[in-house]
Amino acid sequence: MLRAMPRMTSPLAFAAGALGWTAAEYALHRFVGHGPRRRRPARWYQRITPSGLLAEFNEEHLAHHADPTYFAPTSRKAVAAVVSTTLVSAALSALVGPRRGCSFAVGFGAMYVTYEVLHRVIHTHPPTGPYSRWARQHHLLHHFRAPRLNHGVTTPLWDHVFDTMAPVSAPLRVPSKLCPVWMIDPATGAVRAPYGDDYTVV
Repeated sequence: MLRAMPRMTSPLAFAAGALGWTAAEYALHRFVGHGPRRRRPARWYQRITPSGLLAEFNEEHLAHHADPTYFAPTSRKAVAAVVSTTLVSAALSALVGPRRGCSFAVGFGAMYVTYEVLHRVIHTHPPTGPYSRWARQHHLLHHFRAPRLNHGVTTPLWDHVFDTMAPVSAPLRVPSKLCPVWMIDPATGAVRAPYGDDYTVV
């Protein structure tokens, strides 16, 4: 099996899968997370259907906006990842063959994991460079100023394509009760000096 792996991979299909996730990320965030409210099915087996997973995402996303420190349990995300990646792999394998179909699904899944990690650290850890600084400003603007804009988390590509890009203008006003821990000096309750140009607490 391990010897066959190099023959199964297709770099172009993998890259297309990663790009495909960024489009799915944007669409899920904009049209499901901020779309009409959906009711979560009562039975467990209904929750692993596509409509059940969308309802779950809608409910969890609204909870995250109400409390940015809340994240859906990892077990739920794992179920969603397994179901969606399996469906993508099966559908594309039938269309373009198993090598490219699986490579696309692996790229899609890898970018999904990247998104999950990035989204969490935006809220829990301080920026460490230009991209991480931008990612926090872009996403926190979505949280605290313009929830109908800036739906991309890993990239602004689709926000530019669909004209939902709100440019970052510092300083961003952040409600004191919803401030990320990394942003605030616990001794003073004020924004830490390194982030003073980017944020202000209200």
